[in-house]
Amino acid sequence: MPTVFGDIETCSQRNLKACGAFIYATDPSTDVLCLCYAVDNGDIQVWKPGNPVPAPFANPADYDPFVWDNWHFDREIYTRILVPRYGFTPIPLERQDCAQRLALANAYPAELDLRCEALGVPYRKDPEARKAMLRLSRLPTGEPTKKKRKKPKPADPAQYERDLALLGERCKGDVAATRACYNSPLLKPLSPDERLQLLLDAKVNTHGVCANIPFLEAAHALAVKERNAVNVRLNELTAGVVTSVFQRDKIIKAINARGHTLTSLTKRSVSATLVHKPEDYVRELLTLRQRGAFNSVQKFKKLMAFADPGDHRIRGALRIYGAGTGRWSSIGAQLHNLKRNDAELPAN
Repeated sequence: MPTVFGDIETCSQRNLKACGAFIYATDPSTDVLCLCYAVDNGDIQVWKPGNPVPAPFANPADYDPFVWDNWHFDREIYTRILVPRYGFTPIPLERQDCAQRLALANAYPAELDLRCEALGVPYRKDPEARKAMLRLSRLPTGEPTKKKRKKPKPADPAQYERDLALLGERCKGDVAATRACYNSPLLKPLSPDERLQLLLDAKVNTHGVCANIPFLEAAHALAVKERNAVNVRLNELTAGVVTSVFQRDKIIKAINARGHTLTSLTKRSVSATLVHKPEDYVRELLTLRQRGAFNSVQKFKKLMAFADPGDHRIRGALRIYGAGTGRWSSIGAQLHNLKRNDAELPAN
């Protein structure tokens, strides 16, 4: 059967990196700007909202497979937006494939441009097209921005059309690059068993992992409270010179002013300095740094941002072939980087 290669460009008030593909795709503000596709080695076509549904997506049973570059994102957009909103026909998971996962399984980069470079595939980077994509993809929320404190100006209609044209060319280029990489003789196809694992990975990510939201909220509040307390003490200790545990250069300068030669604040360098029992001022400064320089605040916040408000499940956070060995890695919400429970404490 003919193979279909596709790529989807979207816009939304949501930040994809901040919430993940599932939350992004289910947000009411998210919409499709264009879909580019090609059948086998044919010309790349552009579909835009308002056009008839293209033949491959009206009758998907006549095509196999449908290849996306990052299929978790594209499948979510296709299923949550193109099918219910624009009348596209659902495509069974078994008829879909991911060029990115194939590349990862062969120890090639996930990013399309780096993958093209590694495989010797031409890939044209257009800075203007990227700027156009960023302008179109970020819908104004109507809320003041942190920097300018004012609402964004309405888009210039002429500029909008120019941006759409640039975006279409960028999307077509991504389809061409995806097709070339997917068909590269340097990429070994997945074995039947590996293909089953790939499908299982997709089903697991669609089902998601349940998050304990009340716990995450309480842990986030506790982490914020602890960091604030550390920052208050830093301010007192240094007479206002250091006000945040993340003011790395100021902390190093304050310590070196007492006769030390620190060049970094890594765990190893901080521990090595504390071992030599420095004076109380330096010891407390380093201890406060140890207490406050944790990522728990952002980690808890991200886990909550990726969780579905309805059923509290985090979807799309696991990626098979995240390393050359084929093992899973975690993207977005870092499910593989959680603290282990102490064996001496209860698990609940």
